[in-house]
Amino acid sequence: MDQRSDLKPEMDFRDLLRSPRKLFGYTYVYVLTVLVIIGILYVNRMDAIGRSSIMPVALKDSTAFVQEIPFQSPRVLPPVDVTKAVVANDSVLARGREVFRTTCASCHGETGAGDGPAGLVLNPRPRNFHAAAGWTNGARIADIYRTLQDGIVKNGMASYGYLPPADRFALIHLIRSFHPAPPVDSEADIANLETVYQLSKGTTIPAQVPIVNARKALVAEHAQDSAAVVRMLERYGSGGDPGALLFLRTAKDPARAVQAIRTAGNRCATVDEFVRIVSADPVGLGFRPSVTRLSRENWVMLHRTLTGAVL
Repeated sequence: MDQRSDLKPEMDFRDLLRSPRKLFGYTYVYVLTVLVIIGILYVNRMDAIGRSSIMPVALKDSTAFVQEIPFQSPRVLPPVDVTKAVVANDSVLARGREVFRTTCASCHGETGAGDGPAGLVLNPRPRNFHAAAGWTNGARIADIYRTLQDGIVKNGMASYGYLPPADRFALIHLIRSFHPAPPVDSEADIANLETVYQLSKGTTIPAQVPIVNARKALVAEHAQDSAAVVRMLERYGSGGDPGALLFLRTAKDPARAVQAIRTAGNRCATVDEFVRIVSADPVGLGFRPSVTRLSRENWVMLHRTLTGAVL
């Protein structure tokens, strides 16, 4: 077949080599098409947060969920029959729901899904009790009892050893009701639970005092002592007593120094003991370091001034 010399190919690659800029005119359409496709795929795979389709939530301070412990007198709880405690019933589950709401829901959520408000800032996040895998100590009754007793330090879970054994078993049964397939404890597991915790012998619950009450008690206890220190300092500052002047010259923190000698009590009964105690840590006891360079006569005077008003 004859070839016509006046016809040119649709794309002359030799011409593109002579003028490379023409190449961009051909590739622009293809690059733009690829970028559009990538953009569509990216947008379709964005989650709700990436699309900004949900409102951001400001997390509350987790300290807002901390509750004061109640006042509790020391007592001995009755023995627990482990073989009966491991069996759940409606009343046990109802009690477990109450305990869960007051002790666990702030972190693990009302439904046990690990979405409680206090748990949002924890890393790792609180356990989702509906998940079958990943339980640190296991999901058997004996395993969860040990978790409540000892806590899980690496996960930031505190011990709930203060809960009575009956409440712990009720809580365990409620937690296991969330599990899709809770594992069954063997007879050996139940026997070992009794061997370790001696539940059949009863449980001694120590006394506990709310921090607010304890703080008030400490303040009241030391109020009289603090008033005595104030009176001493007022007398020392009145002047005229060489021992008082010596004390004010050697004391960096007069109130701390007076309180330290009062606390030492009979251990400062002799001058030698007084010198030894003050010289061991003068700054920590409220004195200046220069007190260690006092003469024997000045030590005797300082001792008489302080202990004479104390003992």
